Parts: sequence; C-alpha cells; structure tokens
Amino acid sequence: METKIPLPRVFLEIRNSTQNGHLVLGSFPEDRSELQVRLGLTSINLQTSEKCVNFDLPAGVRIAPSSCRSLQYIAGDGFHMRLQVLTDGRKELLPTVIQTLKAQACYAFQCQSCGHSLLQTQMFQRVLPLPSGDWNDVVEHWCCHSNPFAQDFQPKLDDCFLGDTFLLVNVANVDKMAALEEESQPEIRQNVDDNGDHLVKMPNKNKTVVCSRCRKMLGNMTSSDTIKLYITELLVQPLMNETLERQINERYYFVERVVAGRLMELSSIQSTFRFCIQGHDGETYALLWLLNSDTLLVRSHNDPICDFTAVASTTVTNESTVRLCEANNAVKVLYHPCLKGRNRIMQEKWEKNIGVHCMIFPASTCLELLLILASSTASLLPSLQNLNSFKCLSKRNFMDFMRDV
Repeated sequence: METKIPLPRVFLEIRNSTQNGHLVLGSFPEDRSELQVRLGLTSINLQTSEKCVNFDLPAGVRIAPSSCRSLQYIAGDGFHMRLQVLTDGRKELLPTVIQTLKAQACYAFQCQSCGHSLLQTQMFQRVLPLPSGDWNDVVEHWCCHSNPFAQDFQPKLDDCFLGDTFLLVNVANVDKMAALEEESQPEIRQNVDDNGDHLVKMPNKNKTVVCSRCRKMLGNMTSSDTIKLYITELLVQPLMNETLERQINERYYFVERVVAGRLMELSSIQSTFRFCIQGHDGETYALLWLLNSDTLLVRSHNDPICDFTAVASTTVTNESTVRLCEANNAVKVLYHPCLKGRNRIMQEKWEKNIGVHCMIFPASTCLELLLILASSTASLLPSLQNLNSFKCLSKRNFMDFMRDV
C-alpha cells in the first residue's frame, strides 16, 4: 500500500515595524534532503522527488529572497529561516466601545449572547471617563487628611461612565424587562488559622445583573442607582439611517477581539505591558505580558491547526499544485494561567507591582479567555509555544472584523 505523503505547509510570522519575517516550512521528514526551496517576491516554491507545490502569498506581502539566513531544521516543526519581508502596512484597527462611545449619539446596546436590547434610551447626554482602577489607592499619598473622594462615582440619568473594562450607567436607563437582578453567590476565600487552611464563605454585597432572555451575566449592581456592565457581554453598535444589522458575533471571536483591543489601548495610554486578568469574584485567572501588537501571521490553507474563512473549500483541491496563504493581524502575548494555585509566587509579585494593570471581567468570561489562550498556543508550532516559563501565543485580533489582509 502506498504511503500518503503529507502536503507541506507554510508558517510566516512578520513584524510590520521592522519588516522581518520568521519562515517555517513544515510537514517534512528529517531525511527529506532532496527538498528544494525557491523564494520569489510573492510566492514560495517547494519541490521534492514526489511533488512540486507553489504557495502564493497574500496580497501586500513580498519577500526579499536574497535576505534569507539562519536556515535550520527543528524536529516537530520543520525548516526555519529568517528573511526580510515587505508589507503594505497593517490596517488601522477599530477601537473598542470604551474609545468610541460618545455623548449625543445614538447606539444600540444588546446582550452579546442573544441580541436582546438592554437600554430604554439610545443616547447619553454625558459620556465621561473614570480614573484608572488604582486611583483610589494613590490618592492617599496626595492628601494629608481624610480621602475627599471616598464616595464612589455614580452616574445620573442619561450619564455613562467609562472604566477599563466596564460601563457605569444609571438604573433608570436600563430596561427593567431586559435585565434582571439576582443574588450573587457568596465568595469563597481561604483563611489561615492555627489549625491550617480552611475555606470561608463571605457574603457578596453586589447583586448580579443578567439578561432576562438568555440568563447570561451582564454585570452587577454597584449601588441601588448604578449598574456596572462589562464590555465583553455587550454588543454596542451605532444607529445609522439605514437598517441596523443586529448580527451577533461568534462568542469566541468577540471575546478575543475585545480583550486584544483593550490590551492595545491600555498599553498605549498607560505605557504598561503587564496585566492581571481577574474575575468579578476577586480571583486571578491569568497573567499576561504584551510583547507586540504589530505581528502579521501568514499560514497556508492546508495548515491542519489553523482555520480559514476567506478561502472556500472548493477553491483548492488536494491534487492542486498551487496552495493559497492567508494573513491575519495578531497580538503577541506571553501568559501564565493562575487557576488552582498555579504560579502563585509570580501572581503575588505581580499583584504588588504598581506597573501591572488589573483587568476585571466576569468569572465565566475569564474562563473563556483561558480556553482562547490555550487554543491559540496549541495552534503555534511546538518550538514557539513556550518562552522561559511563559506560554506563548499569537492572538489573532479581529478589531477590523476581517480575518484576511
């Protein structure tokens, strides 16, 4: 019986700022010494004794063939090489709702999971940014007397206050038939006494706000007049003259896009690149270190660990000698998971460091984010999945709602 030879695949990681590329040609056994590689400006040609395959690069990506260097073979990955890659530049990414929401403009606020409309009014008279999450701790160093800002900010009717990962709105602006209050589960904390560790249930003062249609958590009540709505649970769209498209994005891509967008915005505004991902329950779920946001990933259509939507399945057949590649903008991140006491020492150091920014989401969204991180890491080549003690990933971000460049 004839052995089926796997088709070669291409993985190309490009830094747009430096125009450098890391090319990996995979699915080649170690003894495939007869492999011939020819690099053109817009294509990669691979030829063996059994087959000749040509990979067409996406539009706007061009290789400088004479710049190839550092060729080596890594078991499990394939052939690695460095080279110069010219691109037309990354697309401008659409900002998140925190950056786009404006006063005196009409928006549709919907539950991201089911599309249920949440607000009674579609326009805010005032949209104001809140101080950063750590402002209340810093103010003690400014004042020689009691904190004059001890009382929380509370929006009035038709006000919207913007936090790092949430919106504060007045209860009167929310449709009471669309959002319901539920008693929060008690928090479980670990205390230490003379007999050792034990778990204690602490009452949770804040009530949870859920969607009346799908029962998905939207936020919580911070006071009797104020509701906190998390941006990962909301689909906010401007109301145009034409008919509003109430299309609900797939949850996986929506969470990925929103979190990647906030990482980029916060790193730019506050010059911080380390983040603690915490749940509304006070638990730390992950530590993130943003490496760069100018990565462009190019992969061949036959890559088994990557999914594509821009190319139809009938476009390329197994017998075809021409393979297509697709490019995606990506945010490159290192991370540590912190569930069940993992990386406890590093977690404690980061939480005490004023250079680390805390991002708070619903606990269920934090678990979804951990799955996204793990999935993205698994999609990388084995040699690129770890850096020192960190897990690596290149998160595609969908800020422009387009996966192909």
